[in-house]
Amino acid sequence: MDYFSLSILCAMAGTLSIILLYIYLFSLYRERYMGVWIISWLSFSLRLALFDSGLFDWKQSLLIFVIYQMMYNSTIILFLWGHYLFIGRKLNRRWLYGAGSIFMLSLTSAFVELPFLLQHILPALFATSILINIGLSFIYDLKIKGAGNYITGYAFILWGLLTAATPYTLGAGIGWVVSLHYTIAGIIRLIIASGTLLVYFEKTRADLLSRESYYRLLTENAVDVIYRYNLLPEPEFEYISPSMLEVTGYSPAEYYENAQLMRNLTHPDDLPLHDDFVANPWKYSRLPLTLRLIRKNNKIIWIEKKCIPTYDEKGNLLCLEGIIRDVTARKELEQLAARADQMNLVGEMAASVAHEIRNPLTTVRGYLQMMQGKAEFSDYTGRFDLMIEELDRTNSIVSEYLLLAKDKRAELKNCCLNTIIERLFPLMQADAATANVAISLDLQNIPQLNLDENEIRQLILNLVRNGVEAMPQGGELTISTSLGGNKVVLAVGDQGSGVPAHILENLGTPFLTTKNTGTGLGLPMCYRIATRHNATINVKTGKQGTTFFVYFAAGAAA
Repeated sequence: MDYFSLSILCAMAGTLSIILLYIYLFSLYRERYMGVWIISWLSFSLRLALFDSGLFDWKQSLLIFVIYQMMYNSTIILFLWGHYLFIGRKLNRRWLYGAGSIFMLSLTSAFVELPFLLQHILPALFATSILINIGLSFIYDLKIKGAGNYITGYAFILWGLLTAATPYTLGAGIGWVVSLHYTIAGIIRLIIASGTLLVYFEKTRADLLSRESYYRLLTENAVDVIYRYNLLPEPEFEYISPSMLEVTGYSPAEYYENAQLMRNLTHPDDLPLHDDFVANPWKYSRLPLTLRLIRKNNKIIWIEKKCIPTYDEKGNLLCLEGIIRDVTARKELEQLAARADQMNLVGEMAASVAHEIRNPLTTVRGYLQMMQGKAEFSDYTGRFDLMIEELDRTNSIVSEYLLLAKDKRAELKNCCLNTIIERLFPLMQADAATANVAISLDLQNIPQLNLDENEIRQLILNLVRNGVEAMPQGGELTISTSLGGNKVVLAVGDQGSGVPAHILENLGTPFLTTKNTGTGLGLPMCYRIATRHNATINVKTGKQGTTFFVYFAAGAAA
């Protein structure tokens, strides 16, 4: 084998090794430009094997010359197209028109049998311009700057310059010059292929970093909490998003320091659910787990947890990856809807039976009063008083039922809330004094509102009565009004021990009471009255006492 054949064979072997590597990468990543690179290098290798090796004499046959020129021009255009796909630019059609024009001129020169140099100089110069253009683009157009850019870019420029000299070296016909030419070209192409791979890996690394940054940005700005909790080799939070601070009041760093912090925050009644979720996450693959957490400020919130478990080859649970969502607002709406349904049910009952009960009560009370006035029953006056008192108590319960009636219409009039409170103050003060409770007023200037005075009186009296009964050892009860934004706020605060958590969650539920003699209708009646006035009730409670806030829309003022 002569030196020329050896140089061609080495050039083909190096090119084929690069093709195999490109095919492997394409099978992994399916990048379009990688496929174009494979086709361009295959076309180039085929040209080397068929024509440059001398298997087909393209210099003597016009048909073979046409095929050679088609492969030559198409290969160089494929190189250019693959590069433009790689850098994210669209191929300019002028290059295609130029390739077609050069091809036709080359055929014409071959047909009229011009000298070898004239037949090949135009295709060579066109290929040179494309290769130099690719080289400059690698150096200046790529966003990723690294060693691969410069290696590949300058190698393409050298290949372009060498291609410009091809008509002269082949036309001279000097064996060792041609062999040296192919050897240098093969080395340059090997550098190009290697440099292109280096650029590809640098670009892939930059893309991965960019995507990581993008996904981290999404994760760290998500409203829901995203976490990864490792169970083996030891329990720890590998990642938890910053939104956990907003949800629980504890920063991610505190969760990293204490792997049991999530469990410690879980409401005691929900601990069995939490432990079962960690031990058997497959049970909650379809429906999320709903439980309560205790925030850093001791406020109870509701969350939903859903996760995907990861196991090792032995079936051991390695970690949990999931999402935590604060659903407190939704739970409050559900409780509000449930309370409204319950109150509607009680209201319907009230509307259907209240009048039927009141009529016989009135008759019985009348007869008791008549019998109490007769001399022969004078020895039973105390018993008559007790029976009449119980009947009056029953009648008051029926009245409370009627206030809960769903279809009861509020008789709204232009009223001043401060005036209603001031008129009730002597009565409230007298009742509170028997329980060693002092009542103070803090009434600010507020606009007049459209109110049903009787219902508002009942609401205030119920809230005051609850506040007084919450302080069996005495204390101070404050009634205040204020204007906050577009809301008129009525606040009734006591100095009691606070509302228990299990009562607070179901506050306003009919018949729910902690009093031995209570009916459990006082607060439901307050909620119903507030609803009829388009007002809302909020509660703030703690060890220092409880305050009920009633928010009236200032726009309701006449």
